[in-house]
Amino acid sequence: MENMVESGCGENSGKPLILVADDEPSILQYIEHVLQVANYRVITATTVEEAWKIVQQQQGEIELVLTDIVMPGSIDGQDLAKRIQQLDPALPVVFITGALSEADDRAAIMVEKQLLLRKPFFPQQLIDFVGAQLHRESPSGVAR
Repeated sequence: MENMVESGCGENSGKPLILVADDEPSILQYIEHVLQVANYRVITATTVEEAWKIVQQQQGEIELVLTDIVMPGSIDGQDLAKRIQQLDPALPVVFITGALSEADDRAAIMVEKQLLLRKPFFPQQLIDFVGAQLHRESPSGVAR
């Protein structure tokens, strides 16, 4: 189920647009609500394929992609990030997960680079994580 409707478009036009991809509807709804309350516009996708279509359709508008690492289908959240980086190297992609253990090398690297938020998380943790990502400098050295 794809949610292409941006929440309250008119008055939100200057607010950052975030794409959130997670296969668990309750988590997706929770994240969407928290981010909207924090003055972000949100588009959601329940599969990597949906998220990829949205990125292609709204390239240049999306300012951050937040994706679960473990997703159903032929590609996961990390594969989505690789595709996005090839399409738009300046678009930041960060991850959420409840599936990778502390011992997983991928998780350790992402935590070290501050690109991973572990589930479950409190609303303020999510808001702080997203805010920090939006204020990081892009690879070109220009803050987004």
